[in-house]
Amino acid sequence: MRDPGREVVAIVLSVSAYADDDRILKLLTPTEGKIGAFQRLGRRKPAGLDVGVRARLHLRHGRDGGLDTLVDVKVEDPRIHLRSGYGRLALSQYGCELVGALSREAHAEPKQFGLLDTWLVLLDALRADPSVSLAAALELKALTFAGVGPALDRCGACGGPVEPVMHLEPAGGGAVHARCGGGVVVAETVLAELERLRRTPLRELVDGVVSPLVGEVAAGLVRAQLGRELASRELLG
Repeated sequence: MRDPGREVVAIVLSVSAYADDDRILKLLTPTEGKIGAFQRLGRRKPAGLDVGVRARLHLRHGRDGGLDTLVDVKVEDPRIHLRSGYGRLALSQYGCELVGALSREAHAEPKQFGLLDTWLVLLDALRADPSVSLAAALELKALTFAGVGPALDRCGACGGPVEPVMHLEPAGGGAVHARCGGGVVVAETVLAELERLRRTPLRELVDGVVSPLVGEVAAGLVRAQLGRELASRELLG
């Protein structure tokens, strides 16, 4: 019996060419997490699928556990303005790579999907490139939804209150008292700003400005958890 397939809502994380005419898509779905799909094009156009696009896809399971095959596409949100400014394009690509790297395969990811969807909707709605500092809020939220968000409002070791001067262990529990562990020295004010970015909805942060230090700390937390620098991070300047 032929596989009837299934329908999923997905955001395109990346697109790569395969052979001469076909493509491999990396997708993020709320119900299945991160998945891959094979898109056979032949002489047909790519059906509007590009990085950041939200679409409803009809997928058929691949043979012997291989990639699913894309049968049909209905684009729900083309995000056409993402590619009308370098800043928005860079931030959209970074958001897709970041959330994709922190999302699990074959596991429901409704929070990560909702975060990325909101991020892309906001970028698409802007008529001017936003501040790169907005990425710090995305990074902190994505880490938190992945279950590796650092302790910022307490000591990650003993649970005690934050003191004027703390230490930050990016790959560990987050902020700790000097007597509880080591790491980079960080001021209480920086920790408070990081926590504010993590808890404040993205929509309320679009016009905000973040100090370079706060942005560097947030990026460092991502780098420590992933063990590498994301390729698209360099596009942010």
